Amino acid sequence: MLGLSLKIFLADKRTQKGKFVLEGGNELKGKTLGIIGLGNIGSRVAELASSLGMKIIAYNRSPKTVKGVEMKSLDDVLSQSDYITLHLTHSNDNRELINKELLSKMKEGVMIANTVDRDTVNEKDMAEALKSGKVAGYAYEGEDLENTPLAKFENAFGFKSVAWYTKEARENLVKIWIENIEALAKGRPQNIVS
Repeated sequence: MLGLSLKIFLADKRTQKGKFVLEGGNELKGKTLGIIGLGNIGSRVAELASSLGMKIIAYNRSPKTVKGVEMKSLDDVLSQSDYITLHLTHSNDNRELINKELLSKMKEGVMIANTVDRDTVNEKDMAEALKSGKVAGYAYEGEDLENTPLAKFENAFGFKSVAWYTKEARENLVKIWIENIEALAKGRPQNIVS
């Protein structure tokens, strides 16, 4: 969100092309963040955004209570948010969830950060929203970033999923694997994914 709001991503993209132009961004303080998917990551984003002075609203399929977060319907989150972050599980239910219909419900000039799979967003519809200005900026993770209709847009920013790959995260991952294998061997599986 900071990269979008302060136009850091845009400045970097232009600098790499030798076309840097100073363009003012927007502060997050006082803006409304809509979080779609309030699991561990979405809840942590809410906490961090709150510390920046943002109003936090969220939609989650199952009821959830998170301090400082006002739960709303999906339509309300879409229509009231200046910034939207996506933190959904990868599933067929979420495939192309963000499409022309839902994009039309968003505020003009909304900025969106997608931390889940690219297929959560219909990229052709997003391209139209970027072109029209409905979406002022879109940051997303994924593979094969060059082969997307979004690659040609100056206000779309694709990144490989590397932020998680810290020394500490890798050490913790190995620790969790070992604990899971030991627990399974004892007949007490943990971290079960249904």
